[in-house]
Amino acid sequence: MTNINLEPGGWKFDDLIADTDDGIFMQTNKSWSIDDKRLNFQFGTEIAWEIKKGKLGAMLKNATYTGMTPEFWAGCDAICDASHWTVWGIPNCGKGQPPQVAHVGHGAAPARFRNVRVGLMK
Repeated sequence: MTNINLEPGGWKFDDLIADTDDGIFMQTNKSWSIDDKRLNFQFGTEIAWEIKKGKLGAMLKNATYTGMTPEFWAGCDAICDASHWTVWGIPNCGKGQPPQVAHVGHGAAPARFRNVRVGLMK
């Protein structure tokens, strides 16, 4: 697993939310699964918020998103600027039995992705 980054875009976070009519702002991944070809994936988050008519709404727990990698990245239409960019990391890459120890980091700012399959547990 390499360290990869999503370059900052030009959006302010508040403007990104205001420009989103209906969506979910997901934060803090807690689980992930991706196939050996890196094509199909599923991620689970600790916390999320509804976005309705350009405003953050109700808090949601255990939101998930799933998809196919090329379609997911093709749906990215907005990325927040460098003031929101940070590096997120974990001490293992999630592969192998026993798990491999390999520090992995991914830099990103909040971004918007269209037409993503999501799930919620209420």
